[in-house]
Amino acid sequence: MPTFLLALLSFPPMAAQFTATRMGLEAGLTTWDITMLRYGAAAIGSLLVLCDGRRRAAMLAQPARFLVVGLLGGVAYGAIFIFATGMMPASHSTLFAPSSTIICTLLAAGLVLGVWPSATRLVGVGVIVLGLFVFARAAGAHFDIEAAGGDALFVLIGMMWGLFSVLARKWNLDPLCCVAAMGLTGIPGLLAWYAFAPSGLGSATQWAAVGEAVFQGWLMTFVAFLAYVTLVHRLGPATAALGIATVPPLGVAFAVLVLGETAHRGQWIGALIVVVGFVISAGLNLSAIKRAVGIPAPR
Repeated sequence: MPTFLLALLSFPPMAAQFTATRMGLEAGLTTWDITMLRYGAAAIGSLLVLCDGRRRAAMLAQPARFLVVGLLGGVAYGAIFIFATGMMPASHSTLFAPSSTIICTLLAAGLVLGVWPSATRLVGVGVIVLGLFVFARAAGAHFDIEAAGGDALFVLIGMMWGLFSVLARKWNLDPLCCVAAMGLTGIPGLLAWYAFAPSGLGSATQWAAVGEAVFQGWLMTFVAFLAYVTLVHRLGPATAALGIATVPPLGVAFAVLVLGETAHRGQWIGALIVVVGFVISAGLNLSAIKRAVGIPAPR
């Protein structure tokens, strides 16, 4: 599958999840409902993956490794993300969520794989972070001590996602088995949710619940995350992580189109700066850009 198509399958759904979550909340579901509908549905998909004898054997042959990547990218990651988001304004998280993921993935790739970014890549990442800062400020982000706890948690989940990507690449784990391992963490999470978490599930929210399970559980996990892990194998974790910077601008676009929200001009300026950062990160190398979009090199 062309790399450009894998990117389309990865990042727009990641951006759309914010609008999907907002729709679920407005329908009466709680954030914990949405989290566990996501991972509960993903767990069902994971059990179907385990019905494939070849992939079941692959996971059983390396149980510790799949346990590690499952815990790094599974229900604990989702729960921490929700908790961190709740500690700060949404406009603030649009800066720290992607920035921490990109920077921590670069750091993890260097420490684990020995692949450190070039000077050009570092400049490009700096421009991307600047674009995200402009984007967040245009949305009304305020940077103060009250958000420090949420910032620290975003650094934690940034490192979790970075390690997930790096270890999946280092151990050359099958992408579908990786997302199945993530989904399986939803089983103990479902038990905890049922026992302790407040819920808005009922007859009035059943169709919203089905929509969240299908989109967040199956489309996100078995399409978006599967495509992302495939990108990690193809491009490397540091390069694949750069695409996460597109999530905030795409998320605003979905909010405008679906929810009728208003976007600020500064947000689109920030998005343009992010694009410039991508070009710099590619080193202005036309052949690298062609490879990224799946155009074969001339023979």
